[in-house]
Amino acid sequence: MGLITINTGYLRTKSGILKIIEIVCVASAVGLLRVSSPVCGQTVGSYFLGVGVLVAALMVTPLLLISYMMGKMQIQNTFLEIAFNALFALLLLTVGVDALKAVGNVYRDDYNKKCFAMGIVSIAACITYLLDTVVCVRLYRNNN
Repeated sequence: MGLITINTGYLRTKSGILKIIEIVCVASAVGLLRVSSPVCGQTVGSYFLGVGVLVAALMVTPLLLISYMMGKMQIQNTFLEIAFNALFALLLLTVGVDALKAVGNVYRDDYNKKCFAMGIVSIAACITYLLDTVVCVRLYRNNN
């Protein structure tokens, strides 16, 4: 069995930097959602949407980063990462806008600040996923 080599050079590429920013933004949004009110959204259903989207993004993005660092660059030759990035961008925009709409509807001012922060961080993650989608489309076109 051979040694596992880790390609740390990937972290210096556009896609690697965007993946790190995505992970930081999504982890921050999960933390803010966790300490905010369960109504950091218009309904309980939108709260569960936020939890589901953030947890899914927090699982998929690090797995892609680890795969690329281990040299599994074949994923970039498929449409998979483009689809994940575009879907997460759309869903994070929905979560962020819903959290921002909840500001003012929550009873305590402390929760309003947390919902506002979670909405802004979710929209920042959305923008990062959109940029990563553009980078992935360019890589996909160059590779195929």
